[in-house]
Amino acid sequence: MIKATAFRVGAILRDAALTLLYPADCRVCGAIIESWRDGVACARCWEEIEAARAQASCCVKCGLPLKRLGAHFEVRGRSCGRCEQAAFAHARAGGPYQGALRESVLWLKAHPFLAPRLRHLLRDTFTTFAEAQASEILIPVPLHPTRLRQRGFNQAEVIAQALAEATGLEVETTSLVRVKASPPQRAGLDALARARSVQGAFRVRAPRLIEDRAVLLIDDVLTTTATAHEIAQTLLASGARIVNVLTLARATSFLS
Repeated sequence: MIKATAFRVGAILRDAALTLLYPADCRVCGAIIESWRDGVACARCWEEIEAARAQASCCVKCGLPLKRLGAHFEVRGRSCGRCEQAAFAHARAGGPYQGALRESVLWLKAHPFLAPRLRHLLRDTFTTFAEAQASEILIPVPLHPTRLRQRGFNQAEVIAQALAEATGLEVETTSLVRVKASPPQRAGLDALARARSVQGAFRVRAPRLIEDRAVLLIDDVLTTTATAHEIAQTLLASGARIVNVLTLARATSFLS
């Protein structure tokens, strides 16, 4: 009890110091961020993400947000109709790639750190992702060596390590490698072009590490599912039993 009280007092003092001495503006709305736990966005912008998560209806397989049919027509197990051929079993994300979550993901690409708010979101997504509960290893989507040298770290590995700390699962970073670099700017590519850009981009160099194991693939954003499909196909061909996907964010359109 004493330790818990001391922690709360310390958090209050830390947030007060942040606001008064080192004020930071929310990267979404420009308001002052009042708690270090929220990272680069303010509490109000995070509330919008939480509201979007609560109201979301998504594809049962790939997690793509779907338009709600209305209270009297909403059904479970709806499909987007575009992911039936995807090699992974299921994919889920912490929330839509917008607002506070989008800015947090963009910030993560340059800073290898997950704010407590993101860690909580990641852990909560995992615990509510039923198909992920049987996972045996976490595999972050690898960067091409050239991109890794430029960035200095792999943001997917940062996410995977944070999830490993919360779940006790093993992070496996040696078996899967990226052997083909994708175009540096992919935002303007459609689903077909993205699929072509990652075709043959990955290789398993140590099949024994994944053989007959349930893999949870980790990344920052799931957009067209092209990368997730290509990796899942590669892992399954090398002996993995099943591949599911978990990301911090999910693009709300295949063309996002």
